[in-house]
Amino acid sequence: MMTTSNTVPWAPYARVLMRRLREAEADSPFDLDSDADSDVITPPATGQKPSAIELLDELERSQGHDTRDLDAMREAGIDGWALDETGADRPAQFIEPGKILMTLRLAATFGSEREFLTSLRRCAVTVVEGFDPDQISGAATTIGRLFLTGEWAAQLRAPHSKNTGILQLIRPFESASRKITEQTYHRTADEIVAALPLPHPMMILLPGEAPLPANVLRVLPSAIPLAPVDREIILALLAQTHSATGKIDRSVVRPLLPGNAELADINIPSLFAALRAPTAAAAAKALSGFLAPPAKVTTDMTLEQIGGDAPAHLAAADLVSDLTAWNVDCH
Repeated sequence: MMTTSNTVPWAPYARVLMRRLREAEADSPFDLDSDADSDVITPPATGQKPSAIELLDELERSQGHDTRDLDAMREAGIDGWALDETGADRPAQFIEPGKILMTLRLAATFGSEREFLTSLRRCAVTVVEGFDPDQISGAATTIGRLFLTGEWAAQLRAPHSKNTGILQLIRPFESASRKITEQTYHRTADEIVAALPLPHPMMILLPGEAPLPANVLRVLPSAIPLAPVDREIILALLAQTHSATGKIDRSVVRPLLPGNAELADINIPSLFAALRAPTAAAAAKALSGFLAPPAKVTTDMTLEQIGGDAPAHLAAADLVSDLTAWNVDCH
């Protein structure tokens, strides 16, 4: 039995970005908020290009284990897709799941590198909305570090130089309080207006329904919604956190996950707690448990629990007994 293939259109782009993330972490690990107070975010130096064999090995259906061995391991409760040639089932390089999740969501948002590169055309304006306020700084860092290539840099304020290869990356942010206030949005609007006359491409990251002034919103293009967390994104995340190969047995894990509606409203504590499980399947089960609606607790008491021998209580008990006997006779 083959594992379900990842056929979502953004999967190839996600593989490229995951490779860049691993290289960036190996070269100089970054914090999602590390560039929050900086004016410029630059990608790390380009690493060595992967070989054809390495690229083929990254493909979802590429597998070193025999199909019969995979079936036997599945029957034994072992995810053979996650095992490398040494028997390890976890990545050798730990990367914070928050970084992986943001990278995957942005990969799903843009869809492909070709689509992302359209946002780098001269005078292009791109708006992406739907971030939680505390995600915006991390999203800006992720775009500047992983989505841009070596000849580009992201500037978080309107650049004063005429150099090419600059993405004006604008987002509401308060370095002191880390909270977005009405004054923050006014300052963001001023930054947008200052950037509009310049030829550099501009990308604006916003929460949903950001209260920018009407005269600014009117001149901006329709926003691209940030891709919500769904099953495909969680499967891709688990393949990075709970596998030594970048793959998991999707045919087993997928049915254990919550539905897309529940995942779209996922809270970070539940996700990170679930990721502490030892396997992808166990993490999926834990996540379903955390996101399940709480069991309804009834406070109603039965007659036996109430007790008593008052006339009203005895009459009620007789009535229940008669109804029970009548129900039995009817069946």
